[in-house]
Amino acid sequence: MTRRAAKISDAARAFMAAAEAAPPFPDDLTIDEKRKLTRQAYAKAAKEAVIRHGVICKEIEVEGVPCLRIVPPKVTEGRVMIYIFGGGFMVGSPFEDLPISAALATHLNCPVICPDYRLAPEHPFPAALDDVEAVACAILSDDNEVLIAGESAGGNLTLALHQRLLSKGARQPVAMAALSPATDLGDIGDSGFADRDPLLSATRVDEVNQSYVPDRDLTDPEISPIYGTYGPQTPPTFLTTGTRDLFLSSCVRQERVMREAGAQVQLRVWEGLGHVFEFYPELPEADASLREVADFLRRHLSEPE
Repeated sequence: MTRRAAKISDAARAFMAAAEAAPPFPDDLTIDEKRKLTRQAYAKAAKEAVIRHGVICKEIEVEGVPCLRIVPPKVTEGRVMIYIFGGGFMVGSPFEDLPISAALATHLNCPVICPDYRLAPEHPFPAALDDVEAVACAILSDDNEVLIAGESAGGNLTLALHQRLLSKGARQPVAMAALSPATDLGDIGDSGFADRDPLLSATRVDEVNQSYVPDRDLTDPEISPIYGTYGPQTPPTFLTTGTRDLFLSSCVRQERVMREAGAQVQLRVWEGLGHVFEFYPELPEADASLREVADFLRRHLSEPE
């Protein structure tokens, strides 16, 4: 029998080394310049994802919030996913997230709605959560089974949305997934102090706090969902991270908080990888992780296939 060592792939090792050697964005960029560079950096991968997965994308509006609707080649009726993009609440859009959202749409045979929520610093908390809630409530109001997922800041908003829906006694999704979620904006823990992630630095968290949640209580569950209420009523949740992810400690703590409260939660930690490595389709681990996420979510649908 061949033994599997579950090591980091050669491709991922080279990718992480290259990321470590890459120069950071200059400190003097304006927020518009950062957004433009972010879009340029991911444009090629986003366009290739559309072709690779054969999805059709259309800009729509839900409850006044612009969204991107992603439809895979095969659709199973009665299910829909809301996918919430990341970017530190300050940059990004549904377009940049297509390497993840298009893959999940195809793996789940499921249309995906990506809210293009308002960004900080022009629109600080709770603008992003308000937009995501408006879209989610509209979609949750019909008869479809609804899945919700997101990465980084989008993972934060996924879990924060659960807290807001819970506080209002509103319908919840059937399952959730959060990839490298920012679950505690006030304390990123040991992995934050180690600061070993070439894909996201600890200084970025301070920038996010100043822009997204200035003068706010960082233990508010809608800001740091690790301080929220969980239990058996919490939708089954899948969390992913990597051993070099800046938010590894936050993800480990989030899983423990949820598990000890009686929630159904699964944490997957990937060897040697950094923040939201699923963004990078050239990594074999990216596809493997997204398939695991889809498999977990599918198991909680009434027709798992």
